[in-house]
Amino acid sequence: MLAPILQANGFDLAYNLLDIGALPLAGQTEPYHQLLGAFPSSRLSGFEIDPDLCAELNRKAAARVRYYPCALGRTEETRKLYNTVHPMCTSLYAPDENFADLFNQLDVMRLKNTSEVTTTSLDRFAHDQVLGAVDFVKIDVQGAELEIFQGGSSALRSVLLIVCEVGFVPLYAQQPLFGDVDAWMRQHGMMFHKFLGMAGRVVKPLAVHGRFDYPAQFMWADAVFVRDLFALELLSGEQLLKFAVLLDIYDSK
Repeated sequence: MLAPILQANGFDLAYNLLDIGALPLAGQTEPYHQLLGAFPSSRLSGFEIDPDLCAELNRKAAARVRYYPCALGRTEETRKLYNTVHPMCTSLYAPDENFADLFNQLDVMRLKNTSEVTTTSLDRFAHDQVLGAVDFVKIDVQGAELEIFQGGSSALRSVLLIVCEVGFVPLYAQQPLFGDVDAWMRQHGMMFHKFLGMAGRVVKPLAVHGRFDYPAQFMWADAVFVRDLFALELLSGEQLLKFAVLLDIYDSK
């Protein structure tokens, strides 16, 4: 709604977007991708630990979109990587297979093997790549979201909206949950805004409404965090315009 109005009045907002955990889901397009078409000066940096996947994504990528085969974490260190049956469940945290034993359709999270990966902090990456002020983050890294925020507090100082997968039960050992992420956000000038749906499972061997993936037990969701709505005077005029468009594409008019 807002993009055509801004364009008609000479505004070409240059968004700096991060997609952390960029494994694409078949048939799904993230709402923020609209910004790349509406505002051609915008750029997207994507992160995925699989170098082959990054190479494929870069071959197909539009202008000003680049994917990095980089494992973000709390700091620069060597970590154990827990590779699961489905790559989308691979994590820096060990999966708790008790959940797969008890609930339907969670066999994808079972451990396949382990390997080692070298992580870097978002702050270090942003410094080395001269990333600049970040406006928006979408992050889905199977439990490691909070430690990436902790290692990126400087890089995220200007962020306006974050879409973050959060957990309500510890599918991974020692996984920070929604309350932990929310506490960090509030300490850094952000506030919880809303959930984008809710996901979960049904206890075996039951189904609800004919579905085994019905969220009888809430397990995870995508949570939207926004810059504190009670401190908007801290934002510049350009940031306010960018913020308004971000809220618009996530149906927060």
